[in-house]
Amino acid sequence: MISANFAIGMVILAQTGIGTMGNVLLLCHNVCSLFRRHRLRPLGQIINHLALANTLILLCGGIPLTMVAFGLKYFLHDVTCKLVFYFHRVAWGNSLSTTCLLGGFQALSINPTNCRWAELKFKSPKHINSPCILSWMFHLLINIIVPMRVSGPKSSRNISVKSNLGYCPHWFINTITESLCLVIFTSVDVICLGLMIWASGYMIFFLYRHQQRVQYIHSTRQSSQMSPKIRATKTILILVSTFVLFYSLSSVFETYAYYFDNPQLRLVKTSVFLASCFPTLSPFLLLKNDPHISGPCCSC
Repeated sequence: MISANFAIGMVILAQTGIGTMGNVLLLCHNVCSLFRRHRLRPLGQIINHLALANTLILLCGGIPLTMVAFGLKYFLHDVTCKLVFYFHRVAWGNSLSTTCLLGGFQALSINPTNCRWAELKFKSPKHINSPCILSWMFHLLINIIVPMRVSGPKSSRNISVKSNLGYCPHWFINTITESLCLVIFTSVDVICLGLMIWASGYMIFFLYRHQQRVQYIHSTRQSSQMSPKIRATKTILILVSTFVLFYSLSSVFETYAYYFDNPQLRLVKTSVFLASCFPTLSPFLLLKNDPHISGPCCSC
């Protein structure tokens, strides 16, 4: 009889493997595009950063829980625990920021040329890599507190354990520090989610207006000129919506784990699983809707 822990471990392992493979394929496709065209589209530059962040989320979040599910509780040391949690949190924050940037860039690109954002629309493709790099630097900085709150499973610190994730205990530092971290992380998440919702609303309005216009246009030539922009807008709208959905679900379990001491390990695993659903699904969604892919993988 297969135990529940073993079954959960197999599910998380499959999710980690499939998601990592998808993100690596996405990176390979964009690298091939770079060699073919000697330049990468602005959306491709953002997607590269998103794929890298998603790969880190899957590896840092999925592999430790898989090992715990298979009965290996002391395979990580103190430094390794700190690094795993640190890079998982950095990657998660950067995935949030990059998805927000992706939605905002697409919403900006579908603006008409005579709008008040026209100047920003034409300048943004040339400097799109800068906010992606700044996002990494920002999250590397604000998450510096994370290693201080985590230690190895064999640590003998005399500080109360906030939660035990099965492999790395999460320590409670003090009320002021914990409250400050909560305010900073929550503020960043709320701002990014607000921008994503605004961008999604604008893209929905654009698609609705385009649909209304298409009803009165019978020329095939005019309709086909809009198809690449419409396809990209629909893909990014689905991508952003998927992120918001799984973020909301995983946040419910994360909130429970944060406010209650020593939450059940199953809830922690469920939270990690839900948080990893977007990194797993997003590369295949982007690859499926990319018109430049000519084969089952790519021209590599």
